[in-house]
Amino acid sequence: MKGVAHDPVLRAKLMAQHEMGVPLRMLSEQHGIARPVLSRWWKRYQANDLAGLQPQSRRPHRSPTQHDDTVTEAIDLARDFGWGVGRIADELGLGHGTVQRALTRTGRNRLPQPPRRPVQRYEKTRPGELVHLDYKYLPTLGHRAEFEFAAIDDFSREAVAVIGTERSTRAATAFLEHVLAQLPYRVEAVMTDNDLLFTMRYAFHAHRLTRFQQALRSAGIAHRLIRPRSPASNGKVERFIKTIDDECYRVVQPRSSRARVSALHLFLEYYNHARPHQSLGGDSPISYRDAHFAEARP
Repeated sequence: MKGVAHDPVLRAKLMAQHEMGVPLRMLSEQHGIARPVLSRWWKRYQANDLAGLQPQSRRPHRSPTQHDDTVTEAIDLARDFGWGVGRIADELGLGHGTVQRALTRTGRNRLPQPPRRPVQRYEKTRPGELVHLDYKYLPTLGHRAEFEFAAIDDFSREAVAVIGTERSTRAATAFLEHVLAQLPYRVEAVMTDNDLLFTMRYAFHAHRLTRFQQALRSAGIAHRLIRPRSPASNGKVERFIKTIDDECYRVVQPRSSRARVSALHLFLEYYNHARPHQSLGGDSPISYRDAHFAEARP
């Protein structure tokens, strides 16, 4: 059996039986050991007695493709500079496979991921100081695609959400106007991601303003954009959208678009007026907001 290191005691027992006249062929059949293997053992036994039956290293005497420690150290040093396999191979004149195997042996075949910048937690000090705004696709319940726009006040967690059939900067602007009409205080800043609904920041005409941005400018509201690929920066509205999914749609399981709109409306009433929030000390958003204004009133 290839690759098996048999016990020296077994080897000695078999060689003793052969010495007593048992053919190697018979021993091979009885113990499942290849006949050539038994022949090698017998030759080593005749030459060195029991010492010749000890397991021997199978490492080759020569390894033409094995590089010396200097090459391995050079690969490790290049890896310390963050070089990839291709660049190391080209710079050192080695094959890509050679470099890959060397890095695998030392456990460095994958470059370490750079540490992510920690998310800066913050809490605003008054209602309207910052409103988070976003949207998401909804599962189709009718013949048209539907989208959910959502906004949440950073301080009070008071929320606004609507369901529409249009995904455009015009729809985003209409939702913004709806939010401003619903919230009974001045909104100072709105935070969004870099979607084209909200900004042309990464479009070809980056200097142009979307209809959404024009509406913000007309209302004197600052527009704050999150860093690319950093959804946690707008995490409050992301979490609110997930709360709608978990506590509204998955509970009610609406079967039509109209039922979903109705369920969302009822949930918003509950969310803003009755649902306790841990971040608000157990208060609802409306209670927390009213308490703030009552305290600030002279």
